[in-house]
Amino acid sequence: MIYDIIVIGGGPAGMTAAIKAKETAPSASVKLIDKNKKLGKKLYATGNGKCNIANTKLDLSCYSSANEFFPFQFVTTDSHNDVMDFFESLGVSSYDDNGYIYPASLQASTIVWALTDRLKILGIENSTSEEVLSIKQEKDGTYIVDTDKGGYRTTQVILAPGGAAAPKLGGSDRVYRLLDDLNVRFVKPHPALCKLKCHEYISDMSGVRAKAVVRLMCDGEEYDHERGEVQFASGYLSGIAVFNMSIQCIDLMETGKKPYIELELVPDISDDMLADRMRRFAEVNGRRRVEAMLNGIVNEKIAGYIIKSLGIKASEAAGLDAADITSICDMLKHMRFNIDGFGSYEDSQAASGGVDTLQLRADNLELDGHRGLYAAGEYVDVTGKCGGYNIMWAVISGMRAGESAGKRIKDDQN
Repeated sequence: MIYDIIVIGGGPAGMTAAIKAKETAPSASVKLIDKNKKLGKKLYATGNGKCNIANTKLDLSCYSSANEFFPFQFVTTDSHNDVMDFFESLGVSSYDDNGYIYPASLQASTIVWALTDRLKILGIENSTSEEVLSIKQEKDGTYIVDTDKGGYRTTQVILAPGGAAAPKLGGSDRVYRLLDDLNVRFVKPHPALCKLKCHEYISDMSGVRAKAVVRLMCDGEEYDHERGEVQFASGYLSGIAVFNMSIQCIDLMETGKKPYIELELVPDISDDMLADRMRRFAEVNGRRRVEAMLNGIVNEKIAGYIIKSLGIKASEAAGLDAADITSICDMLKHMRFNIDGFGSYEDSQAASGGVDTLQLRADNLELDGHRGLYAAGEYVDVTGKCGGYNIMWAVISGMRAGESAGKRIKDDQN
């Protein structure tokens, strides 16, 4: 049997693509292949089990790609409505939590069930626990999809196998070798949305969480900033704000640069007001320990780290001189951590890199020179920040690829 369309990958991009392909061309034979036992395995873990499917806020910092503006040819300020409308068509209502869009049930299973039920209703053939090994193109333009259970012939292929992140949930770096026989270019993949390793010894702050403005810096230049929670782990910085910085931070490291993270731990107090506060403390509570003075501003473990790092000799607040206070204020405003490593794929929420978007047609996500071969989702060199952006990209790109493949079938039949 020759299939009209084979979709590789049972995540949000793959399932959406299969659904849209079949809805666009109802007579088409569509087969979906996924290596996991169940479809949507990674979806169950997203958004802490609540499945953040989209975000209403969009600017140029939300997506990263070697081809900088490529994602924004697909994802626009109205794209969250397209995602919500798509899931509404599957029977899923949405909940807007200050721009973060979730299923109204606040359960990831709602999204998975809606997608898998629609696949079943449309009669789309699913093959789970089956891993695709390679894809070859025949002289007649058809494709041979080889798996660990056999081979299939098809006129069109939609590639949405995900990336290498979260191997416990099905991620694998083997997906980047699927197109070796077709000479498709890839942007070198690496972990993204992950913790960052510090050169400084920060284990004494392990377990501490702090609100801060996080800045990604390199050679004195600010590359990005975000306000949010930072978590200190043994040798690593973590938390959503750090995860979002990690995409560009690792890109800088890959080019041989030496980025650093700068934390502004008291962003709502000016430098002068902060210094005045410490001077007043020393005047009124001079017999109290320096740790106590700082503990009124930050966590006690952070206070201890500051005192140790600056080599403060005074034990009591009254013993601080003007230079001490200036140094403490500067560290509270510009606490610097030199980054010399990052988390593994096991620790990452996504993988950066993938199919080079310079090879993809912006109107339909078809690979140049390979008629009927499309790529979508995390497999493409598009990575979003935390907050629903990656699922939004997966659904939007899956819709575009699926509709394009379905339309090609209809056009060929007419």
